[in-house]
Amino acid sequence: MIEFLIFVLSLPVLYYGAKLLTDGARGIAKAAGISEFVIGATVVAFGTSLPELASSAFAMISGHPGIVVGNVIGSNLANIGLALGFAGMLYPIYVSRQITDIDIPFLLASAAANLVVFVDLSVSWVEGLILLLMYLAFLNHEISMREDSSAKAEGTLHPKHLVSIVVGALLLYFGARYLVSSALAISEALSISESVVAFLLVAIGTSLPEITTSVVAARAGKGEIAIGNVMGSNAFNSLIILGSSSFLGVVTVGSSFLYSTLPSMILVSVLLGFMSLNNRITRLEGSLLFLIYCALVINLL
Repeated sequence: MIEFLIFVLSLPVLYYGAKLLTDGARGIAKAAGISEFVIGATVVAFGTSLPELASSAFAMISGHPGIVVGNVIGSNLANIGLALGFAGMLYPIYVSRQITDIDIPFLLASAAANLVVFVDLSVSWVEGLILLLMYLAFLNHEISMREDSSAKAEGTLHPKHLVSIVVGALLLYFGARYLVSSALAISEALSISESVVAFLLVAIGTSLPEITTSVVAARAGKGEIAIGNVMGSNAFNSLIILGSSSFLGVVTVGSSFLYSTLPSMILVSVLLGFMSLNNRITRLEGSLLFLIYCALVINLL
């Protein structure tokens, strides 16, 4: 089916678009003397979620908010169940005290915020603004706690940085456009709702960088990178992507899809919090997260 081919080909376009844009922005930030932590917390964190953000924005513009919801919830579950679950199933993951004290509570707060705004099965721009402010307040707190005032400019601003940003933005546009259009075509061809297609295909496709990063980091014994990557991505999805999408139109979703997936996202997030209390995610716990995700996918099918 040509739609599946277009969908698959759009994924690397999205990935390299996000990479080019992020590299260009990072080069400009370094030239401006911005610290590594701030660059990591803003430019890099934003860059790794650009595929989800771009595809969600294009879905809203084309009048398909169900794809946004399926993408956000599906990405969050894929990050925990596939990325962290699969990585933990292969290699035990160490969880630092900072993650259990700061990142896990923020993850749970962002998941709870999604539950609140979706009470009426829609997210207005006012609710979206609250989600955005919630993320920005946390980001400001993190930067103020760790900012290094002695950071100095590294190198000079080079035209290639601007070119990288422009080319990356163009790739993101075309990648998101064809990803969404092919997903809608697949939804129609298989007679499956757009939210489910977004949950099963778009979310997994756009989460591939997080999945790969988590497995590689866990294998190298750097489990903190694996779990930190998932924490940051999920909070960004729940607050920034959902919040910013609401400014392009009211984000609505069918009750049957929401009631079968949102509680699962919150349950898995809480379960991850409990698993992290002993500062370690064992192979058994990783297997449990992975199996829960697989069961949810089978249930949707």
